[in-house]
Amino acid sequence: MFTHASQSLQLNRISRTLLQIGILILFWWIGSLIQKQFNLPISAAVIGLFIVLIGLMTGIFKLTWIKTGSDFILGELVLFFIPCFIGLMKYKTLFMTEGWQLILAVVIGTICVMVVTAYSVHLGFKLENKLKKQREQNHSRQTQHVIHGEK
Repeated sequence: MFTHASQSLQLNRISRTLLQIGILILFWWIGSLIQKQFNLPISAAVIGLFIVLIGLMTGIFKLTWIKTGSDFILGELVLFFIPCFIGLMKYKTLFMTEGWQLILAVVIGTICVMVVTAYSVHLGFKLENKLKKQREQNHSRQTQHVIHGEK
């Protein structure tokens, strides 16, 4: 049996997850407004993710504000691909006649995404290390000023 404390904890976790999913949907909606306002050829979700990225990098908001919700969405990501497989079954004849072109496009697209992701992560780590070194240098300069009695 569930105790009152465990039910309260579970309800708290569910409400936190729903709130964080709501925050992510809000960023998607803002991305949608930006896309429509400027007639951009970029997906509203991508624009929303860039807004989230900028907010996280600048420290405007913390990762903990969206972590649980984003983990839930990523955990259920497989459900979002079910319509793709149903569409594939519906157009079986197209896949049988021109399937090699589709498979080639998917493979090349996957390779491109992997390469761009790898370079993005690499550049992200380089940027993070550079910012860390700058903070350490600033901290050591401040420490030296304090040691020497300078302001």
